[in-house]
Amino acid sequence: MAERRENLEQVAVYDRFRIFYSLSGEDALPPARRADDDNDGIPEYVDQLGRRFLQTDRFYRDEVGLTSPLDGERYKGHAHYIDVNLLNIPRNGIAYDGTPKLDRSISHQKSVPVLLIDLSNSLNWGNKTPEHELFHIYQNGYTYFKNRWYTEGTARWSENIQSGRVGKGGFLPASRGQREALFEKTYDASQFWNELILRADNGTHGKTFIRHLLETLREMDEVAARERGIKRANWPEAEQRSEKNNPYIWRAIQKTLKDMGYSSTEDGEIKTLFGL
Repeated sequence: MAERRENLEQVAVYDRFRIFYSLSGEDALPPARRADDDNDGIPEYVDQLGRRFLQTDRFYRDEVGLTSPLDGERYKGHAHYIDVNLLNIPRNGIAYDGTPKLDRSISHQKSVPVLLIDLSNSLNWGNKTPEHELFHIYQNGYTYFKNRWYTEGTARWSENIQSGRVGKGGFLPASRGQREALFEKTYDASQFWNELILRADNGTHGKTFIRHLLETLREMDEVAARERGIKRANWPEAEQRSEKNNPYIWRAIQKTLKDMGYSSTEDGEIKTLFGL
């Protein structure tokens, strides 16, 4: 896959985002995506995608209050761009947490360490994958935890928030068994996160909660690393996804709610969370 990324001969730069694409070969943009309406040498689809990433990035920074991953503790000085590769892939997209240095000479760009997002070059415009995958990059900038009930569950929140909406809620665990079942979920864990937000932080549609949560997870993975003898700057992938992280993520949820003043809430189901 690295070779395919390096063979993308076209690039459009939008601040610290670089969008790489091709007009020929295996990863060529579909013909319908090549129209250059303003004759600036960049397909309109790519231009719109670049503006969309900029808008989403500004929203996460200015409206949610998050620190850009390029400016945060983990990646500052270690990654210089967020590179988006438009590829002919079977999935909508995927974000990575490494900082590879790809050979970008074919597109006349600097070959420097970067953060990576791969997107399908046939992605439907209404699909929220760009927002979702960029949020994963933000998550990675804050914490090494990559348990999917947390990463995918909260990333689903990111798909709706720019429209001022929170997705469909569902349940809050009322027992240890229900909590353990939550830890086994992936995308459908979003119903837990949405329900929690609707009850505890509906005034900002979860923006305050998510910011506090990510900041607390950053503190909590330091605790996890220390207690488990992991070098925090070099977490093995298996440890990042380990079920051993779940109690720390749960403690981060409890601490976030407490710090936001919800430990004295009259909502009995949220009170129950503090005892699990």
